[in-house]
Amino acid sequence: MAGQPTASLRYRQYHHLMPHRVREVLLVSSLYDAFILQEDGHLTEQVFLEYKSLALSSAPRFTHVRTGEEAIQALEKRRFDLVLVMPRLADTDLLEFGRRVKELRPGKPLVVLAFDNHELESLRSLNDSPYIDAVFSWNGNAAILLAIIKYIEDRENVDHDIEIADVRVILLVEDSIRFFSEYLADLYPEMMKQSQRLFSEGLNQLQKLMRMRTRPKVLAATHYESAIELIEKYRDNLIALITDAGFERAGRHEKDAGLRLTEWVRGRMPDLPILFQSANEEFAAPAHRLGARFLNKNSSSLLHEINQFLQNHLGFGDFVFRLPHGEEIARATDMRELEQIIETIPAESLEYHALRNHISNWLMARSEFETAARLRPRKVSDFKTIEDVRGHVLQALRELRRFEGEGIITDFSVDHFDIDSLFQRIGTGSLGGKARGLAFINLLMTSHPYRGMLGGMAAKIPQSFAIATDYFDQFLAENELHRFAFTCEDDAQINHRFLQSRLPARVMECLQIILDHLHCPLAVRSSSLLEDDMSHPFAGIYQTIMLANNSTNPMKRLMQLSNAVKLVYASTFHADAKAYIENTGHRIEQEKMAVVIERVVGQPYGGRFYPHFAGVAQSYNYYPIGPQKAEDGVAQLAFGLGRMVVEGGHTFRFSPRHPRVTPQFAVPTMFLKNSQNRFYSLDLSAGSDDGLGTGLGHIRSYPLSEAEADGTLARVASHYDPGVDAIVDGPDAAGPWVVTFNNILKYGAIPLDKALDELLALTSAGMSCAVEVEFACDLGDFGRRLPRGAVPRPPTLYPLQLRPIVTKSELTAVDTEEMNGDRVLCRSLSAMGHGSYPELRDIVYVKHGEFDPARSAEIARQVGAMNHRLYEEKRSYVLIGPGRWGSSDHWLGIPVTWSQISNAKIIIEASPASFTVDPSQGSHFFHNITSLGVGYFTIPPGADKATSAAGFVDWQWLDGHEAVAETEFLRHVRLSGPLTALVDGRKGIGVISRGVDAEKK
Repeated sequence: MAGQPTASLRYRQYHHLMPHRVREVLLVSSLYDAFILQEDGHLTEQVFLEYKSLALSSAPRFTHVRTGEEAIQALEKRRFDLVLVMPRLADTDLLEFGRRVKELRPGKPLVVLAFDNHELESLRSLNDSPYIDAVFSWNGNAAILLAIIKYIEDRENVDHDIEIADVRVILLVEDSIRFFSEYLADLYPEMMKQSQRLFSEGLNQLQKLMRMRTRPKVLAATHYESAIELIEKYRDNLIALITDAGFERAGRHEKDAGLRLTEWVRGRMPDLPILFQSANEEFAAPAHRLGARFLNKNSSSLLHEINQFLQNHLGFGDFVFRLPHGEEIARATDMRELEQIIETIPAESLEYHALRNHISNWLMARSEFETAARLRPRKVSDFKTIEDVRGHVLQALRELRRFEGEGIITDFSVDHFDIDSLFQRIGTGSLGGKARGLAFINLLMTSHPYRGMLGGMAAKIPQSFAIATDYFDQFLAENELHRFAFTCEDDAQINHRFLQSRLPARVMECLQIILDHLHCPLAVRSSSLLEDDMSHPFAGIYQTIMLANNSTNPMKRLMQLSNAVKLVYASTFHADAKAYIENTGHRIEQEKMAVVIERVVGQPYGGRFYPHFAGVAQSYNYYPIGPQKAEDGVAQLAFGLGRMVVEGGHTFRFSPRHPRVTPQFAVPTMFLKNSQNRFYSLDLSAGSDDGLGTGLGHIRSYPLSEAEADGTLARVASHYDPGVDAIVDGPDAAGPWVVTFNNILKYGAIPLDKALDELLALTSAGMSCAVEVEFACDLGDFGRRLPRGAVPRPPTLYPLQLRPIVTKSELTAVDTEEMNGDRVLCRSLSAMGHGSYPELRDIVYVKHGEFDPARSAEIARQVGAMNHRLYEEKRSYVLIGPGRWGSSDHWLGIPVTWSQISNAKIIIEASPASFTVDPSQGSHFFHNITSLGVGYFTIPPGADKATSAAGFVDWQWLDGHEAVAETEFLRHVRLSGPLTALVDGRKGIGVISRGVDAEKK
């Protein structure tokens, strides 16, 4: 059999595959972006395991720098195989940076990874730059990072590996950065799974290794000519073509270039599997005629169908403790078991292994090099007794465990529950945005010079457990929920179906272990892939469920916790979530849900459980007052649980750098009118699942007076004395309670202001942008008399959530100066959003005049109905009404949900003079609409065009036009020409003006 290589020759050929490997990656990004890439989704572990499974010598190492200049300096000193750069870098031009990299290191691969859909348009031109090798888009899935590494390796190795082992090639033709990224992030993991299956089917080790190493290479083209060039070059090795419909051909974008390419390929390769994908269904029939499979890009199961195409068409051990004569006496599968067994094994067994360096060898295999190096030089003869050896080994292992546990994400163990770990992961998928932010705060605070302290105040995250997104996928698959969840439009039906489904057995096992150790209230919170991003935060869109977790029946507690997890999963597919995702430009199929289970911060008071206060702090203040500056930040506090803040209820607003400046409460009677009069608490008497489906769980709202018996009000509240018309403090004060936080902010009983200021500075520096932090505070034993000798529990600040926010300084100039005169319909000097809002011809407004808050829920329903009709007509509109839009407290505004206003492009708060409400800066609703670019105008109460220089709505003009639709509370006006709507987000000015042809229709 001449010409056939021998087995040994093939084995040597296998070792020669992939000579160009990405071993050193230079990551150029902000600290927070680096945290996302290296921590979320176990990036380092994923890459290591992939390399280990492919028998490669070493996994890639990531070196992080924060600026372009630091990157150039690093490239001058060391060799890197890949430069991975994020666009969110201050003072760095990507093209100039790329030119300098290529000039310094010719041929060095440089990849740009965008975190924001808004960045993609400006980055599209980089695909044709000689200085940029590829542009990818991050969608929250850590698989994209593995895809980047493999894509660069495939491109560099394809020619060599074809010559050595005749490897196969898949060609992707796609000019959209977003779809290109999604496809590769899906293709590579699927090919890895296929390779793993083939590995298990191998008849011998050589065959197994060959199958693993010879997986298909993936190449990509962005226009017709480059696709033809690659097809001609790799024709004999091409096993599949995946092509878009429209891309450049002969220098022009042609919407049917993909059909031309498919036709050209069919004439030369009639049996080649081709996947043709487009958002235009008109290409389905011609694609089928050419023998290609057609997929609609807008399909809710696009990635699943790509996986089906691939499947259908593309064919270190335990530590064994022994006695000197060889008898096995124990076995350790992990570090904790190793430590536990060493504590008790006979001295002769420990001496046997210590003499042979078995322990240090086992540690080194697990990359614990420092600990191994610490143990290896010490010989048994260096110690007086074998017990001294035992102590030395145990001390090293315990220090290793403590060191590794600080600020990191610990993998949950069903065998060894780690009661000391603050953050544990269940599963191997992504943590999602909310959990990722919490883990990042944990990392920052443990890296802080004063660990566990912020501004002189104790601070830490609450103990948390994150169920990763892989179990969400498993839950949907095992219960066959995909099609139902994507298509069902009834939230109640979705909840019911999900509650009837079973969680994966492993998840149920982990939940039971958590409940065995935690007999305290729990919060079950959403943490989706897309959640808490700067451009689409999904704030308040998904469910958070609070559980008393105090039933005497263990099975009931497990049922409540598992049902809460299912309901968080279900909320991924609720109407509000689907409407919000549609506005972000993503597909519901892309969204995956992780779940965070947290200890609730607080203490029990009879039948209630709540923290002394909670709130939201932002490092950027959109509405500074008096001496406050925007960069000083702002915080909003509420007595009890933080639901009062995030749902837009009555709160106390202050700047951490000016804690005593509260001009909004300059007059004592304003406290009575505008301060908090109810609070949220967990109801410890809740003994059933009632309320879980509402998202409240066991949360209840109580009048402020009910907290008086709990002894908590005195620490955060004062009294209003009507006799002297003053706010008074002290044990002898009398009169109605008023939540003022005087004890904390005015008299400085605890350094909350300094702690929040330091927390905001720490997190905003880590994320390289402005941030918002949700938090809760338990005052411990502050203000209590304790028995002699008792150690008081200190007041502790608990960060709960972190998300980035956009600041005005990041916006470009917009000229609103020329928009004056009679045609101005609305002007606001407190406007959020930025840019122009074209093609707005519809205005929906609440009839002005006297507003009855008692009927605001009815108004919300009518707004929702009108929004639905305009959505069906594909018409965006301006929405005008009184109070805080989206507040859950109907006394403060109209309690619309996201799906009820999803088609509004500008929302205006315009209240009558008798209805005064502070801005809704800290609410989830407010954060969502502003981050999506929806314009948000605030008009002074009672303002009119004739007299107000601070802003107005031209009610006379609106009322003078015929309504195309009208209800008891609403009018809908439609214009024949578009409005001119501009917002200068830097100055906070918004103007809406009628065009010359904007007459009534």
